[in-house]
Amino acid sequence: MLACRILSLLVACISLICLLMALVTDYWLVAYGAKDIAHSGLWKTCRAGHCFAPAVPDDYIVVTRVFLILACLAAFAVTVSLAAFFVQCAGHNMWGFVASIAAFTAGLCTLIGVAVYTAESWENKDTSIQRTYEWSFYLAWAAFPILLLAGALSLLLHLRSPPSSYERV
Repeated sequence: MLACRILSLLVACISLICLLMALVTDYWLVAYGAKDIAHSGLWKTCRAGHCFAPAVPDDYIVVTRVFLILACLAAFAVTVSLAAFFVQCAGHNMWGFVASIAAFTAGLCTLIGVAVYTAESWENKDTSIQRTYEWSFYLAWAAFPILLLAGALSLLLHLRSPPSSYERV
């Protein structure tokens, strides 16, 4: 049981780190032109060594930001809930269930946010520019199955934990 607690907390921390790194870095999409390379993220775009934040971001960028911020908050709740499971008071074993709900919610938010970004950002109108997704994008996608794993482990932890004292009555 202790191994499951440790593993679920470790997986939750890894997913939170992946989400945070994907959210704050600007290597989601890289464009290779004939003379120049540009890369962009959710907050800024860099070209020829100069970075700038767009005055009005595209709607899909705003949607991706919102869902990934919600996913980060839910992943943080997973981590706190699983940490609370280690120091739980006698008779309160709800933390595994709370962590599993939060992990599945974070996974769903991640899936929606990154799917919207994937669907909207790939269209390339200029054939002389090659566009590729980069590591920030892949970190966000990697966080999705990791969050599902954290949710499954948390649910298993909840189902295997002894019942609360009031349930024994």
